[in-house]
This record gives sequence, structure tokens and C-alpha cells, in this order.
Amino acid sequence: MSSLKGHPASQVMAARDVNFAVAAQPKLSPVTCAISFLAADLLAAVLAQTVVVGGTVLFAANPARIMPVATTNVFEITVILGISIAYLALRGRYTARTPFWAEASQLFAASSWAIGVEFLVGFFNRDVMGHLPGLAILLLFPLLATLANALAKTLLVQTGAWRLPIVLVGDGDAALAAEAALASDPSLGYAIVGRVDPHMLVPNAGGSHLRAILERHHAAQIVFALDSDTVLQRQLIDSALRDTVPFAIAPGPRAVPALAWQSTRFFSHDVVMLSFQHGTSRTAAQMLKSAIDLAAAVLLLILSSPIFLLAWLFNLFSDGPLFFAHPRLGIGGRLFPCLKFRTMVVDGDRVLQQALAQDPALQAEWDETQKLRNDPRVTPFGRFLRKTSLDELPQLINVIRRQMSLVGPRPIVQSEVRFYGEDIAHYYNTRPGVTGLWQVSGRSNTTYARRVQLDVWYVNNWSVWLDIAVLLKTLPAVLARTGAH
Repeated sequence: MSSLKGHPASQVMAARDVNFAVAAQPKLSPVTCAISFLAADLLAAVLAQTVVVGGTVLFAANPARIMPVATTNVFEITVILGISIAYLALRGRYTARTPFWAEASQLFAASSWAIGVEFLVGFFNRDVMGHLPGLAILLLFPLLATLANALAKTLLVQTGAWRLPIVLVGDGDAALAAEAALASDPSLGYAIVGRVDPHMLVPNAGGSHLRAILERHHAAQIVFALDSDTVLQRQLIDSALRDTVPFAIAPGPRAVPALAWQSTRFFSHDVVMLSFQHGTSRTAAQMLKSAIDLAAAVLLLILSSPIFLLAWLFNLFSDGPLFFAHPRLGIGGRLFPCLKFRTMVVDGDRVLQQALAQDPALQAEWDETQKLRNDPRVTPFGRFLRKTSLDELPQLINVIRRQMSLVGPRPIVQSEVRFYGEDIAHYYNTRPGVTGLWQVSGRSNTTYARRVQLDVWYVNNWSVWLDIAVLLKTLPAVLARTGAH
């Protein structure tokens, strides 16, 4: 970095400024990316209409009669989709770097309003059935647009057009958390090309070197991720503002609930007030969660009835009941019988204690996680049920009984309370779930401390959309059988 040669801090910078060698890639092209993302949505809109209208005409008993209605419906839906896409553009869909699930939330919210408008048009025209193709298009569009946009971002990241090289300034937990968060969503396009110790950037008579840092690493932005040194952070922000250096701030991990706060800004004041409303206090949202739980649990029980029959047939050749009801802690710390297909031998407790007494390594694993990779109590058919997570299907009955929810923290036993410490209060604030963040985040491959963090994060950041996102991630996690034993 020639601009810093001879400066007293140059030797420190050389030792504490880490640069990552990366292959030469094309520079960021915002216009190209915006046009590509818009084209992906337009393609999704055309494809949704083609699939629905084509399918309607193809399978209609009288295609000649259906065709004029379908054509009229297409014009109407095209206008609605055009308004929706324009609204998404104003919200920054084609220019902002929004995480995948947050972007999907915006898209599905806009589509929900569009569906509502189309339904009202059909209602006032007294022809809701005639607008079913339009409703189908609006239901299909967000799915296709999400896939098309994700594909476009993947291709643009690989070509370098959507890649934003950044330098991470930080050397503690905040920096590690920021790096992990950025790596969790490659579609954002952020690429960390260097790390810098913040203390070497303290402004002095010679300047803060922020502009030189960007030039050295060929970066476009600096991300400040400092733990608790607010004075240093303020100094670095002031320097970035004076030098017109693009920057972002990543607060320390668990500083604020990431999704559940709303910001209030004040004219002529550099103050941002963060307001937090706990999800459990939002009555309407909780009522919607309960309605989704009940409807989905009933539907899933009907669809999974062949599995219940298969489990019953296998149980005929085994001693013991079909279901196993284990006392678990629910909302408010109240015990409830958590139902599962029985996957263990009848005298499981005796078998477990005997195995733990004979194997210190097994005892240590049990003490740490309260789970075993090779549990001696599990039957062969039970092992299959566990690997596929089918053993938890009877918990749908717990959902109908309002003892559990479809999504929530993993139900725990009394002996696990000690692992939560004061955070057990978060667990008691909601119903445990059939699935949850733990199940879609590696399950038994994660530590117990990480599991507690996931439970706390879920409770503090809960929303209906978060539940939908977890449910959508559950099926791939189950099929991959990641961390299931």
C-alpha cells in the first residue's frame, strides 16, 4: 500500500491487516444486476400465466368456451402483476441486498395483496369461479419468482457482477458473528476480502487510512463489527463519514433481536430508536398461528394415515404400545405427554443405565447433549423412524390438543432446564414445536449451547413468516437427514 509507506502505523498494518487472495473477477455492475432481477420476475410472471392458462385450456371440456375467459383474465392479471412488480421495485427488490427469506417475505406479502384484490374483483363481479385461473397465477408467481431470482443471483455472483468485496473491521465475537451471517446467505453477494484489527485504524494526525484500506484490498465497502468499544466505533464512523468511505455496521451478537425490532428516525438528530414488541403479545398474529397449527395438523394427520397404519402393523410383532408418551415441558413450564411412535425397547431405562455404566464415553455424550448417536435402546424399525423423523408424527395430536405448535423450540425434559439457565424463561413463553430452528440447523450435529441460542432467537424474533420459513426448510432437512439419529 504505497500511500502508507513510511507512516508509523504501516508496520502494524502489515502484521494485523489480513488480505485474502482472490481470482480476478468483473467489477460490480448494479445496472446489469437490476435488469437481470427484473427480467427474472417478468419471466416468472409470463411463465405462471402460460402454465395456468395453458393448463386450463388443455384440460377444459370445452376449450373454445374457456379461451375468451382465460384471455380476459390474463389481461387483468397482467395489470395486477405489473403493479406488484412496480411496488417491489420501489421497495428495492432489484437494487438492495436483502437476505433470501426477508426478500421472499416481501414477495409473498405483495402477492397476498394481489390475491386479495383479484378475489375482491371476482366477488363484486359475482364470478369468483371465473377468477380462479387468475388466483392460481398469483399463487404460482411468487414461487417461480423466488426460484428465478435465486438462480439469477447465483449466476451473477459466479460471474462477479453481483459480488461486493468488503473488508471486515473487527477482531472479536461481533466480527465472527458477522462473518458467519454473511456466509450463511451467498445470494447477498458479499465477499470478505480482508480483515483488519480496528485498533490499528484509530484516527490520528495522519488520518484513519480507511480509504487506503479499501484500495489495498480492492474492496467496495467496509463493515465495522466491534464488540463493545463504542468510543472507537464512533471515531471510525466519523472518519468514514469525513472520507466518504462506504461502510456498514454489524452490532455485537445478541445485541438486539435481529428481526423483531422497528426503527424510528428523527429529523435533524443522529438518533435511531429501536422499538421491540414481543411476538407473544401480538394477539392477531398468535391467533393466526393457532389457526395454521390446527388446520395444518388435521390435514397432515389425514395425509400421513398410511404411515400410522404401517407403524401399527410393525408394532404387532413387538411387545409394548404403539405410542410412547414422554413427559415434556410446555408453555409456562407445564408438563404434557409428548407423543411419539415407540422406537425403543420396553425396558429402555434399564438398558440405558446399563450401557452408560459400562461405557464412560457414552456417559459423557449423554451428559453433554442428553442424546446418543448410537442409542442401545432403539429398535431396528425405530431407528428407521428416527432417521426419517417419522417417529414424531404423533405430535400432530399434541398440536391439535394445543400442547404443542407446528413450529417452536424442541420440547425438553425437566433435567434439561439446567442447560438453559436464565434463558429458560424464553422457552416457557411459547409452545414447543414439532419442528423448529434446531431441526433445520443440523439437529444433533449442533452443540446444546447452540440449541439454546436457536430457541432464544426463535422466541425473540418470532413472526408468522418465520414459522412459514422454518416449515419450508423442514422438508429438505428431513430428506437430507442431517444430524438425525
